[in-house]
Amino acid sequence: MEFKTTKRDLQEVFASIQSQVEEANLPDEATVNRLVRLARKLHQLAEDAWVDEAEDFSHLSGQLLNAVKKGDVEGCVMLVESLDAAQTFCHRTFRE
Repeated sequence: MEFKTTKRDLQEVFASIQSQVEEANLPDEATVNRLVRLARKLHQLAEDAWVDEAEDFSHLSGQLLNAVKKGDVEGCVMLVESLDAAQTFCHRTFRE
């Protein structure tokens, strides 16, 4: 149950960040902080089969937070695209 709740919350937060970036805005730091916390939690809950993908997503989330703190909008856009690709790959490869 904790996994599904964490995954749902993570997807909602990520969707919010994606919408901010699509409008060429710097994502809100508090929202990105929440993404990082949820990504780390998901990594802790990950099964062996997809733990590497969860770790990648968590790492990219941390890089996104650093880009937000530096005010790097272009970097944020690229990292959100990378996060989206990582999420898509994981969902396509590993189904619940």
